Amino acid sequence: MRSRRTDLIVLALLLTALTAALLLAQGRIAARKVLTPLRLTVLAVVTLFIGWWGQGQLSIVTVLGVLRTAAEGGSFAFLAYDPFSLLLWGFAIFGLFLWGRALFCGWLCPFGALQEFAHHLGRRLGLPQVPLPPIWDGRLRYIKYGVLVGLVSLLFLAPAHVDTAAEVEPFKTAITTYFLREWYFTAYAAFWLVAGLVLFKPFCRYLCPLGAAMAAGGLLRQRSWIARRTACGSPCQLCRVKCAYGAIEPSGSVRYDECFGCLDCVSIHDDAARCVPLILAARKKQQLEAAE
Repeated sequence: MRSRRTDLIVLALLLTALTAALLLAQGRIAARKVLTPLRLTVLAVVTLFIGWWGQGQLSIVTVLGVLRTAAEGGSFAFLAYDPFSLLLWGFAIFGLFLWGRALFCGWLCPFGALQEFAHHLGRRLGLPQVPLPPIWDGRLRYIKYGVLVGLVSLLFLAPAHVDTAAEVEPFKTAITTYFLREWYFTAYAAFWLVAGLVLFKPFCRYLCPLGAAMAAGGLLRQRSWIARRTACGSPCQLCRVKCAYGAIEPSGSVRYDECFGCLDCVSIHDDAARCVPLILAARKKQQLEAAE
């Protein structure tokens, strides 16, 4: 731990600052001119420092290891071998109580950050964005839960194959080994990033078993942290249309199990120039003032 003391201090400061900012200054972060550059800066730090430098990409492998140790009554001392990742796990679990999966999946996952950068690159290149039809989008979201159940089943029925099956996560290839692996592992990781150029974060949304575990852990969430109005959903559908994750229902309510905390809807909700209910309220006020 001594050899990584500086890394741990920097990581603790970064995680504390991010958590405090999201908790205490969400509205300021979501301001229209602030959100995208700030978010991309944070994601760059996550990729470079937490991911490639610190090797802090969390993985479903750790979850499976904890489950197996708990079932066998073994020691959890193996978690302390990597204090950098352990600190990340601590903040990710703490975040489940406040934001559900959003803190980790939306802000602290290095491969998720790479997927988001791929999305922005695709837009910069002028590539057509091809969101799936809602019916298929809804169906494909359940695949990640099936993958999670399959991995947990293998853990107890065929443990010798768990490490191989866990390669469904491209994290080891893209983050841990910097893409320097056998060609088929590299091609698999690259596939998801290339797909992300035209389809928004497909691995995160449809296949990630760790994301499924985080979504399940989101049941610990103690608050609804995205403000909604009565008019959200009817007559206003802007947040739902703009939500790239498809985490907002036609009624206007938020599906926190699918919310990655990008704050796009918060940005719209607080913007008097974009939020339809605020625009209608301002027009009504002007009409009343004119009538007087």
